[in-house]
Amino acid sequence: MELEMKYQTQYESLPVWIKDDEFTEFYDIYCHQFGQANQDFICKVLWPTLHYAVPDAPKTRLNLYDSKSFERYKAVNLKFAEAIVSNHQDGDIIMVNDYHLMLVPQMVRERIPNATIGFFLHVTFPSSEIFRCLAARQKLLRGMLGADLIAFQTYNHMRHFRQTVHRILSLEALPKGIQLENTFFVDVTTLPMGIDLASLDQKRKDPEVEEWVTNLQQRYAGVKLIVGRDKLDEVQGVRQKVLAFETLLDRHPEFRGKVVLFQIALSTTSENENMASDALSTAISRINARFSNLSYTPVVLLHTSEVLFRECASARSGTDQGQNDFMQLNFNQYLALLTVADAFMVTSLREGMALRTHEFIQCQEQRKRPLILSEFTGSYSFIGFRSCFVVNPYDARQTADAMAAALTISDDEAASRWNEMHKHVVSQTAQAFVTSFLTRTLRAHAEHTQRPFDTIPTLPPLTDESEVIQELRNSKKRLILFGIENTLVQHDPKTTRDLSFAVPQEVLDLLQRLSEDERNVIYLLSSRPVAGALEKVADALPYVGIIAEDGCYIKAKANKGETTEFVSLVGNMSMPWKEPCIEILNY
Repeated sequence: MELEMKYQTQYESLPVWIKDDEFTEFYDIYCHQFGQANQDFICKVLWPTLHYAVPDAPKTRLNLYDSKSFERYKAVNLKFAEAIVSNHQDGDIIMVNDYHLMLVPQMVRERIPNATIGFFLHVTFPSSEIFRCLAARQKLLRGMLGADLIAFQTYNHMRHFRQTVHRILSLEALPKGIQLENTFFVDVTTLPMGIDLASLDQKRKDPEVEEWVTNLQQRYAGVKLIVGRDKLDEVQGVRQKVLAFETLLDRHPEFRGKVVLFQIALSTTSENENMASDALSTAISRINARFSNLSYTPVVLLHTSEVLFRECASARSGTDQGQNDFMQLNFNQYLALLTVADAFMVTSLREGMALRTHEFIQCQEQRKRPLILSEFTGSYSFIGFRSCFVVNPYDARQTADAMAAALTISDDEAASRWNEMHKHVVSQTAQAFVTSFLTRTLRAHAEHTQRPFDTIPTLPPLTDESEVIQELRNSKKRLILFGIENTLVQHDPKTTRDLSFAVPQEVLDLLQRLSEDERNVIYLLSSRPVAGALEKVADALPYVGIIAEDGCYIKAKANKGETTEFVSLVGNMSMPWKEPCIEILNY
C-alpha cells in the first residue's frame, strides 16, 4: 500500500500487481522471449511473430500454441482493464500501448461502452500470411478493435492490419478504418513517434558530454567512427552489421586502421544477453584477430543494460579498449559518441520507428554526418529519411558498399542529406505525437457516437428574451467564426481556385459593422488560397482575422491602427512529397 501511494503521489501512476509466475508466462513466454544458455529452449510468441519470425514450436520444449500461456496473457490484460475501469471518469481518454495489452481495448469497451479509447502499436504489424499463424489471431484482433482509434507507426503496418482483419475476421476494411458488424466503426491511421528534443538538448549541455567529446576526438584522431546502438535481439540485425563491417575491411583495404565500429549492445534481460552475445562475440573476436594491431581495434562492443543506460549510471573506468571488447557505457558517453560519429548505422531485420536515429541526427547539428539505415525499419518509409544510405542487412556486400559511400561522402552532400532528415525529426516530436494521438482519438470517438442528423434538436427561434441573446449582450468578449464557403457565400468546389470569386458587398458591409464592436473577435475560415478573393477581403476588412487554405495560412485580427499580414503555418514542414503526388495525379 505504501509503494502504491508513492506511485500515485510522485508519478501520478497506478501500479497493477502481477505475480511472478503469472508475469513469466505473460511476458517472458507469450509476449516477448525467454531462454537461458544452459537450457535447450527459447519460448516466444508475439514479439517474433510481429517481426516476421514465426516461432518454430516443435523445436521447443513447450507447445507455444496451447492455451496456457495465452490464458495468462488474457488474465494480465484483464487486470489492466479492471484497473482502468475502476479509476475511469467521464471525459477521460484511455490510451493503450503496444502488443502486451492487445486485449485491453475490447475488455474496457465491454465494461464502459461509451469510453474514449485509443490503441497504439509501437512495433511492426506483419502481413496477414504471418499473423494468421497465431492460434489466438481472432481474439487478438477483436481485442484491438474495441478501440475508437488504432494507430500504427507506418502506412505499411496499417495496410497489413486492414488486410489481416478483412482476411481473418471477414470485416469490411475501408481506407479510413474497419466497419464492424454492429455498425460501430474503428478508425485506423498512422502516427509516427518522435523524441523529446528539448529534453535531449538539455542533456547534451551536460559538461561531462563535452569532456567525453574532447577525449574521443583526441583518442581517435584521424580515425572514422561508425556508431550503432541496438538491443541484443536477433531482429535488430547486430550480427549482420558486424559481418558487413568485416566485408568492408575485406573489400576496402584502405579502411583498415582508419575505421572503428562502436557497437552499443543494449540488453533488457540477462537471458537475452547470454543468447545473443555468443554469436556476436565470436564474430567480433574473429574480426579483431584478423585486423587489429597494437594501436588499432576495429570493433569495440560497449555493453550496457537498459536500466543502466536509462539512468546514466557511471561507466567502468580503467578499461583497456585494446584488451577488452566489453565495456560499460552511460548516457553522457553515448551522446558524446553520437556527436563525434562519422556515421550512425541501424541494420534491423524488422523494426518500427528507430528513434535512436533521431537522437543521432539531433546530436549532429554541427557536423551533419550521414545515416546508414535498414530498409526494413519503419523510419525509412518516411520521405525525410529517404536521404539516408539505405541498406538491405541481408546483403553484406551492399551494406559494406553503403558504409564506404557514407564514410567518403562530401561535406556538402552530407549536409544536404542531414537537412532533409532533420526536418522530419523537428516536426515529428514526441509532443507532436501525443497531441495528434489524443486529438485523433477524441475526433474518432465523437464521430462514432454522434447522433443521426434527424435526431438532433433544432435551435428554437431567437427572440430578445432568448438565453443565448442575453448571454451575447452581457458578454465582454465574443469569438465569432464564419465559414466563407457555403455559409456566407454559396460555394462550388470546382471554383476553389477561381480568381474571379468574390464575397458580395452586402456580406462585407455586415462583417465590417460587426468588427467595429471591440467586443467581437471575428475570424473567417476558408479553403481558398490567399491570392485573389481573400486578399480583397483582407483589404476590405482590416480588423477581421482570416484563416486560408484550411489552416495553412492565417492573418491575425489587427488592433485599431495596426495591420497584419498572412503568415504560413506550414513553412517549416517538409514538402518534397508533393511533386511525386502531383505527377501521379496528372498521369
